Amino acid sequence: MSSGWDLTTPDQHFRYLVDMEKQYCIVIIGAGIAGLSCAQYLIDNNIDDFIIVDAHDEIGGRCKTIHILENELELGVESLHGDTTNNPLYQLANQYQLLDNNHRESDRDDCYHDEDGESIDEDVIDEIRDVYDEILEKKVAAYPYENYPDISLGEFISSEFHQYLTLKKPLLDEDEVDEREKVINWLTKQHPYLNTIGSNQLNHLSVQGWNSFERLSNDHQTTYIQHGFVNLLEKVFVNKINENKIELNTIVKQISIDEQQEYVNITILKNNNQQLLVYQAKHVVCTQSLGCLKQSMHEMFIPPLPYPKQVSIQKLGFGTINKIFLVFSQPFWDVDFERFHFLWNTNRSNTEWKLKCFINTPYDSQWCKSISSFYVHHRLSNVLVTEISGENSKYVEQIPDELLLLAFQELLCHFYPDNESPIAKQIIRSQWYNQSFIHGSHTFIRIGTSIHDIKQLAMPCTNAKSAKPLILFAGEGTHERFYGTAHGAYLSGIREAKRIIQLYTS
Repeated sequence: MSSGWDLTTPDQHFRYLVDMEKQYCIVIIGAGIAGLSCAQYLIDNNIDDFIIVDAHDEIGGRCKTIHILENELELGVESLHGDTTNNPLYQLANQYQLLDNNHRESDRDDCYHDEDGESIDEDVIDEIRDVYDEILEKKVAAYPYENYPDISLGEFISSEFHQYLTLKKPLLDEDEVDEREKVINWLTKQHPYLNTIGSNQLNHLSVQGWNSFERLSNDHQTTYIQHGFVNLLEKVFVNKINENKIELNTIVKQISIDEQQEYVNITILKNNNQQLLVYQAKHVVCTQSLGCLKQSMHEMFIPPLPYPKQVSIQKLGFGTINKIFLVFSQPFWDVDFERFHFLWNTNRSNTEWKLKCFINTPYDSQWCKSISSFYVHHRLSNVLVTEISGENSKYVEQIPDELLLLAFQELLCHFYPDNESPIAKQIIRSQWYNQSFIHGSHTFIRIGTSIHDIKQLAMPCTNAKSAKPLILFAGEGTHERFYGTAHGAYLSGIREAKRIIQLYTS
């Protein structure tokens, strides 16, 4: 395939732009997993007339590895799902010998305390977890997809647990019922399946959408990447791509289809917004996050995106999950335990909880109730990690580090008074909602939407006459079975590369 276009055109405006600016067969927007996998697949099929542009100063998108004490912390994607039989990213990591085979699942115990600092009976934890797993894996999974009203996952689970408690209450005293309600509330915030959606309100999540997501076998198995997830991107993708094919700190302001629908103009800002350029391409592959599209689609695309695509972008859920790392000089906790769970009381008014360190500050304390646990980092024994999702995750992003350090010390001392937690010496955290050009972390199917909205998002915008795809869409939010995952992003990039390759090989 040639690396340029035929410039013998009578269109003087077209000539002027070509002479003054850059032209490519393909412009890929975004240097995350989807953009990089798209580029790699094009190269593997002898197409190298492309450029990748990204607004950030490093590759990765929602993969972000930082280094501390000769180890890595992942602010975004951390581990791989599945195994070599069902996850192509796992296969690549294995092929490049990047799997962290030194990691072994810990045999240390979990600790469960309620808001009064009292320990919760682990037999009760196990009992409720078994019920919860049965609800999610059997009853929710059996809910029909067609010809039944779509209900929220939260509503479904609440109804099932109401039946469970109704049957149990005659056999239990008031304290035993209260204990089970705490465990149910805790599980709805931290179950491994639920921490992939970025919403702290299960009432936002569609049951039918939940069922459309394909979970891989061995999905609960945690597999890490040596030297961090960005290392995988560099070794597998970036090393195959010529360095001048990736332009960072490059902001896309506008994507416009020419009147003749022969090409696409991409208006960009470079050099700290000092340089305005127009790139021209036969095809543009948009891998921006759903959160970015929600905020920018009306200004970015000329003509506007088709109305059905606009509706799907607005309706689909795009949640936020943030990780928070507390770095201590040394462990202050019992090293026989790996996880420290917070089981909040359910029979108290929300207005009763107020952090002492937040008195005389403008900040509310109710976000604390989204904290369900801390766990010891798998490589750094002096680091505690927690995750917070949904609206509370967004709220926490605006609280200063020094106040959060005090808040987490207070929380740890409140739930685990025997440990006498000091103030952590450092806090490291993601802030995905306020991250420019990303604005969240995970796509999910909100109540009132369906898998058809994912498919609509993935449809390319085509030439009205020839049906040639001009603007294509990739990214985890466009994969109908694996939305919200790294392997979904990877596969979507390859899907769009294949769509382009087919034009030139058929």
